Amino acid sequence: MGTEVIVALIGVSASVLAAAIAFPVGRGVARRQASDQHDQWLRSQRQNASSRLADGATEFIETAAHAWEAVARPEYAHTRRRDIESRKRLDPALYEPLRKALREMHNALPAVAMHGPEDVAVAAQDLHAAALEMTGAVLQLDSCCVQRSVMSNSLLTAGAEGFSQHRIEAAMDDLDTAYARLAAPLGLPEFTAHVEETLRLASVLTDLFRLSTSVDDPPAARAALADLRRAAEHDAQIRDIIEPFLTFEAIVEMRALARAMSEGQQVGLDQQLASISTALPALIGIYANLQQTLQNPLPEGMAFDDLPPELVSAIESVSAMTSHFDGPLDAMQQLQQHLHVGDELAAAAGTTPMDPMTAFFASRAWDSALGALGQRTIEEATTLNAFIPQFPALIEPLFTITQQHLNNNVMNRREQLIQARIDFIDKARKTITT
Repeated sequence: MGTEVIVALIGVSASVLAAAIAFPVGRGVARRQASDQHDQWLRSQRQNASSRLADGATEFIETAAHAWEAVARPEYAHTRRRDIESRKRLDPALYEPLRKALREMHNALPAVAMHGPEDVAVAAQDLHAAALEMTGAVLQLDSCCVQRSVMSNSLLTAGAEGFSQHRIEAAMDDLDTAYARLAAPLGLPEFTAHVEETLRLASVLTDLFRLSTSVDDPPAARAALADLRRAAEHDAQIRDIIEPFLTFEAIVEMRALARAMSEGQQVGLDQQLASISTALPALIGIYANLQQTLQNPLPEGMAFDDLPPELVSAIESVSAMTSHFDGPLDAMQQLQQHLHVGDELAAAAGTTPMDPMTAFFASRAWDSALGALGQRTIEEATTLNAFIPQFPALIEPLFTITQQHLNNNVMNRREQLIQARIDFIDKARKTITT
């Protein structure tokens, strides 16, 4: 073999050997470059997703603070988003920036979850959940402010010159609008259910107030009763609350009869007694229901341990005052029993004739007792009627304390939200810089 051939063979072998060595080395470099590029791309994607969510959270915190400040103003429930008398809307978009920021946070979540890591995705979900919690807290405060406005206008200004039914209706309409704009589109099912219950209860309170102010106006009373009956048909809980009031028409008719007699119209004794007999059960039911409600004002499932001490003290003060109902209830129950006795005597006289003298004295004795019981009932009711106007002053602190409690709840939720944002940013920063 010649020298040239040997040299050529050696050269070929060296080239093959060099290529065999260079191929895996080059492939490793390419892999490292590809991995570095992927890591850089992933950090960029994570940074973009995290920044979008963090910016949305910042925007939410700022807009939620604005909504909170507006809702918490003492005069807000009376002037909120519209002029009450002209019904011209003033601020139809109070919650719109808040909803926009929440939507931006929601839209940023999939990218954070997709690019990970898991602890950052979990922190992102916690941040979004904290924003929803603050949203619910602001709406609950809004709900309390409107309910307080409804109650204040219904009770505190009843019969006063400044009272306006429009205030109640406008406050309820605004609350409904706020929920429709925010709670339902955001998909807050639990709070939406609470919203619907709040609105139904506020509507029932308004109808009850309409009923109570129309005792001398039978057509208006019947219209309010019709609305109450419709509400009772669709809600068992509300039906339990208002069922005693559904017999109020008998009281209205009795008042109409008394007014006719005071104007000189002749009304037979049988008609008078029939009217009283029909109205008494309604009166007893209403008084007993009010007493029971005020003695046990907490909703089912809620205990005093769940409430702040100030609210417990205010509720106990109201409950202690319900003893004023005892006298009128006892007098009306005795009067009702006496009417039953009269019916029994009349029935007995029809089956077992009495001698005229016995019948005369029995009638006189029954009439005398009836008059005494009637007078006592009037006196007891008058005493209670003089006391009832004090109830709004007792109930008002309940709303004040509840409003303060809910306002503090918003503050706590905001602090939790800010901390959740800090935790998310810390976890995201470690992922991006390492």
